[in-house]
Amino acid sequence: MTRSLLKQSHAGALRIVYAAGIALIITGCATSYPESTGAGSTNLANLTGAAALPVDVSSFLDSAAPGSVIAVPTSPWGSNVEVVAHERYFAASGRICRELTVSNQRDLPSKELACRTSNDGKAGEGTWVTQRLVTGLLEEAR
Repeated sequence: MTRSLLKQSHAGALRIVYAAGIALIITGCATSYPESTGAGSTNLANLTGAAALPVDVSSFLDSAAPGSVIAVPTSPWGSNVEVVAHERYFAASGRICRELTVSNQRDLPSKELACRTSNDGKAGEGTWVTQRLVTGLLEEAR
């Protein structure tokens, strides 16, 4: 008799575990997450650490060949800097980005990163913004 009660309580416990598992799965599927703004979002608030670049720098980054240089009187990196644009690439975020080398007369050149807020493929659309260069931190750690 005790053995049959034990089997019944064990079967009841398994049913509860299965029911809880199914409830978790259903809840997970029904959860709503914030809607993605998609690749190339124009919402600067979503771009951590982003600072819009001046119009002349944005235009330069849209059309400059790798290795091209522009002198910039005011920028997020300071005043009177030279910016060297490197090859464009698609970042994991889906945006077009360019690594930059920024230098002035006082400090050593620094590696920076700029990404476009719109990737519609048309030059002049969207704004280029500064981004944190994550891979630069990895290279410095070596």
